Amino acid sequence: MRMEVSDQKNTGIFAEKIASLHQEIQNRRPLVQCITNAVTVNDCANILLAAGASPTMAHHPQEAAEISAGCDALVCNFGAIADYEAMKSAALMATRLGHPIVIDPVGVSGSTYRRTKCIELIKKAGADCIRGNYSEIAALIKNDRTVVGVDAMQQQIDTQAMQEFARQNRLFLWASGETDILTDGERLWYCKNGDPLMARITGSGCMSSVLLGAFLSIENSLESVAACCAFVGLAGELAAEKTAQAQGGTMTFRLQFIDTISLISSQNEIFLKNKIIIP
Repeated sequence: MRMEVSDQKNTGIFAEKIASLHQEIQNRRPLVQCITNAVTVNDCANILLAAGASPTMAHHPQEAAEISAGCDALVCNFGAIADYEAMKSAALMATRLGHPIVIDPVGVSGSTYRRTKCIELIKKAGADCIRGNYSEIAALIKNDRTVVGVDAMQQQIDTQAMQEFARQNRLFLWASGETDILTDGERLWYCKNGDPLMARITGSGCMSSVLLGAFLSIENSLESVAACCAFVGLAGELAAEKTAQAQGGTMTFRLQFIDTISLISSQNEIFLKNKIIIP
């Protein structure tokens, strides 16, 4: 779906917000527990290190709660549905201690089992933000199967239903697509940063989710969600430029994306190119 959103940007304000949160991540080096899928676990660990955070990928159910107690944030990726018991144990501990929880609902648009378990986790342990593509977010809201595969990014999404879901569950939603949509149940914001190459590598969404865990560990707010969204999108844009200069393909882009995250300075003027829109 092509979002028709007027370009009312808050560029300067959010440039400062992105920079300050990024600097705090580098200063504090938050420890983010990632229960994520085997396809992207290495990229998720490396992207956190690149941003200045610290990852732990512990996922055994017998250790998940103990590890969670020593972390600053938890990210549960439903691409690792086999680790659901570990997710639940870690999430209950994170909730008890007030640590932010990010849920990435990978695959819920095509799997009733995953969708049921994802909703169960939200109800039993809570979540601070759910980040997924349009199709995945729509599937959770409707509790029904939606478009999967290459058409998922063009899936239409009901923004009013997004707001209602966020209100009912007291969380933030980040629906990624051509235009990212962000809400806390009351406010509805948009972000137009990013590059089409991000959809051509596996793991860009997973990496976004673990970075979000780091951002929320510094400040648990919609502003922090928006800052992370723009940060990821801007890194994607810059990585795409470097890939084109190198005449590279998707694998070059993947490496350039992680490199770019590691090289961005908190004083970098690239943050002024954020396209966060508050209607």
